[in-house]
Amino acid sequence: MKLITVDPVTLVRLGYSAACATYTDIDLVGQAVTGEETRDLIGDLEPHVVTIDAAVPGEGGLQLAAELRAARPQLGVVLTGPAEDGLLLQALQAGLSAYLPRSAPVELLMSAVRHAAVAPASFTAPNLAEAMARRRTRSTALSPREEQILQQLNTGGSLAAIAVRMRLTESTVRTYVARLYDKLGVHNRTQALQAAARLYLI
Repeated sequence: MKLITVDPVTLVRLGYSAACATYTDIDLVGQAVTGEETRDLIGDLEPHVVTIDAAVPGEGGLQLAAELRAARPQLGVVLTGPAEDGLLLQALQAGLSAYLPRSAPVELLMSAVRHAAVAPASFTAPNLAEAMARRRTRSTALSPREEQILQQLNTGGSLAAIAVRMRLTESTVRTYVARLYDKLGVHNRTQALQAAARLYLI
């Protein structure tokens, strides 16, 4: 099968070259750094699989991967990045073929590449079940009122305005917001909304 890799780090690209040299069924036909280079290579070389790191400069690896998935349903798309539930779940939602942490062994990476070649629309990732379980646990940890407060924070407005909309006192809203921040492990509204988005709570 033909593989293209996309990664901004020179040593990682060299690592791919060395790894693919030992896997006779995987032919590394091209390497890219940017999204523009990737699109050109894919158009010219018609690979079966592309691996993309989340740190691709410009639009970012996840956006590039999602774009390729939408444009080329038969292309296997593997995203690599930090070992974070948020990116794993976003890769799943984008319909990618696989998500691999950068720390994954080479054997696991090549296994994901093979999987992507034969089943591009079937998602796989190490610890997928655990990530889904953590997502459910965090979601159910919020009380119904805390979930309402979270939605109000996402809508915008001051805590005083939220209190008026919810017919609560401002001090009560502040108490719920403090509990919400504690459960999400954050310190302000921006962080709370970012965490909630990663957990698909908003």
